[in-house]
Amino acid sequence: MSLLRRARGLSLLTRFGVASLVLTIAVGFVLSSVLSTAITERAREQAEWTVLVAVRLGLQPQLSPEDLEQGIDPARLAPVGAAVQGAAADLQRGGAELDDMDPVELKIFNRDGEIVYSDEADLIGRTTESDEFEAALRGEVVSGFSHSTTDSDDSEIGDRRLLEVYVPVQFEGSATPDGVAELYLPYAPVAEAVEADVEKLTWTLVIGLTVFYGGLFRFIASASGKLRRQTAELQVSADRDRHQATHDALTGLPNWELLRDRLEQALVAAGRSDDEVALLLIDLDRFKEINDTLGHTYGDKLLRQVGPRLQSVLREGDTIARLGGDEFAVLLPTVDGESEARLVAERLRESLHRAFDVDGVVLDVEASVGIVLSPWHGTGTEDLLRNADIAMYAAKELKGAAVVFEPEEHATAPNRLTVLGDLRRGLEAEGELFLHYQPKITLDGERIEGVEALLRWQHPTQGLVPPGDFIPVAEGTGIILRLTERVLQMALAQQRTWLDAGHPVPVAVNLSTRCLLDAGLPDMVQRLLTEHRVPASLLRLEVTESAVMGDAARCMDVLQRLHDLGVRLSIDDFGTGYSSMAYLRRLPVDELKIDRSFVLGMCTTAQDAVLVRTAIDLGHNLGLTVVAEGVEGAEHVDALRTLGCDIAQGYHFARPMPAAQLSELLATVGTIHDTEVPAGS
Repeated sequence: MSLLRRARGLSLLTRFGVASLVLTIAVGFVLSSVLSTAITERAREQAEWTVLVAVRLGLQPQLSPEDLEQGIDPARLAPVGAAVQGAAADLQRGGAELDDMDPVELKIFNRDGEIVYSDEADLIGRTTESDEFEAALRGEVVSGFSHSTTDSDDSEIGDRRLLEVYVPVQFEGSATPDGVAELYLPYAPVAEAVEADVEKLTWTLVIGLTVFYGGLFRFIASASGKLRRQTAELQVSADRDRHQATHDALTGLPNWELLRDRLEQALVAAGRSDDEVALLLIDLDRFKEINDTLGHTYGDKLLRQVGPRLQSVLREGDTIARLGGDEFAVLLPTVDGESEARLVAERLRESLHRAFDVDGVVLDVEASVGIVLSPWHGTGTEDLLRNADIAMYAAKELKGAAVVFEPEEHATAPNRLTVLGDLRRGLEAEGELFLHYQPKITLDGERIEGVEALLRWQHPTQGLVPPGDFIPVAEGTGIILRLTERVLQMALAQQRTWLDAGHPVPVAVNLSTRCLLDAGLPDMVQRLLTEHRVPASLLRLEVTESAVMGDAARCMDVLQRLHDLGVRLSIDDFGTGYSSMAYLRRLPVDELKIDRSFVLGMCTTAQDAVLVRTAIDLGHNLGLTVVAEGVEGAEHVDALRTLGCDIAQGYHFARPMPAAQLSELLATVGTIHDTEVPAGS
């Protein structure tokens, strides 16, 4: 057992090397044994053949049937022996491979088993009943080994090993053998020939199997090395993917997923020991001013310095996480009541109030902290996060403070303070967040070109919450990043279902400004595309004109990386913001969507009609597909078709609908892409 355990500890290559060596040796041993036996048998058969020829050519012509019946005249003994010796000599000169095969003794038996001739005269007249004689009398050539020329034990002639051969003697006209000749041959020449052949065979096998094993081992070693490298690369890739999935791309801090996992573990441990767990949400109050005045580059560098600052006042087992934007969280797995949680919060705020040096620019920030403790403010992750959100927004109302959640006071807080907490909980709940899809129709033949995914929220107590009530609030915090990831997850999962049904329909998803400025967005999109096996060309990401122009240089980098993935990009709500023509020309976008406000007024207001016409011409001149939003009447369709608009979207064609309803529509009318087979599907 210990040997087996030690063997398991060896590398795969070592174990293979040992196993294959043992197997090779075993194969060599088996082959050597089989071939050695074959060589021995061949040598024995050759000796039998030598005797047979000697008897048939040298002995039998000197005999007659009467000799076997009446006995052989002693005067003829010498000529018979000479004839046998002469036949053996002629055989060797004729090419026999075995030398020194002179017979040691010759006996001739008649049909009754009586010896009628022998080199030893005193044996003449004796009889034999040996099995070999009986077999030879039936016409078989029989051989065996002996150390004696007689059947008795007292006639040993030494340790010399002899080959005893019985050959039938049959004269012409006889139906059965008339007698048997028995010759004793020295076996030493046979043994020497066998030994030489076996030695030659052995060396051939050793050399051949050594070359084979060396080549095989070298090949396996090379394959093993390649496999180890690939395994190491896969492990590095898996570790990188795992790290990316659980850590923030900008700061390297744990993200919400890892924070939630550690919070759940802390709550389980606290439940066993009656300890208290504290969760602190931190918001940087003046961070927006830094982004607006100095740009997002300085903001990013500042965010990278926040983690080390916070860690400097925490214990080793505490966790700092970035939830997105300028929101951070601190998990204290064990805390001695509210007083210690407040003390830690003040230390965190003081560490952030010290000036930051970002590329020689001194920056000051303030922090608002919301505090919750378990079990007093909740025993589940959703309740704690919701209440921490409420406490943090209460702290922001106080212009920078640390506020502990108060159930009686904060339970009736304004909706804008509670919506984020409910939304965080909704992200974890099953079925509260879902998507509706609105078709995009071609104006040349009014066929489905694609769909836009629109987020809906079914609140457990308030019912269906309008997007305008929660999307703007989410965009003000880092939760919008998680919300966008959820939308992409749901959209791509549904898109995979449509692909499997034979409908490669493009799906569009909206991106907020915060998402567009997040450097980790392209990696997240690529991961989700791979996870759901959806070709990048079928995903459309829509960004607003104002979002792009807010920080065009930084957005350009994120958009270019998305474009390099193969994702189609669209400028949404075109016409409502201010676009630099230089940037618009350089943006890696594929589609331009005219804002619904201009489309709705194009048939009644000349200015709107001019703007729509200009947007269509501009888009086409830049090589973009043009989509008109808010198409609600047949007059809009006619006007847009006259202006050469490519695609329309609005209530005139279809309202946003659940995935199941759209699946039925796709099954009935299909899309313009149904005949295409996208790569990677």
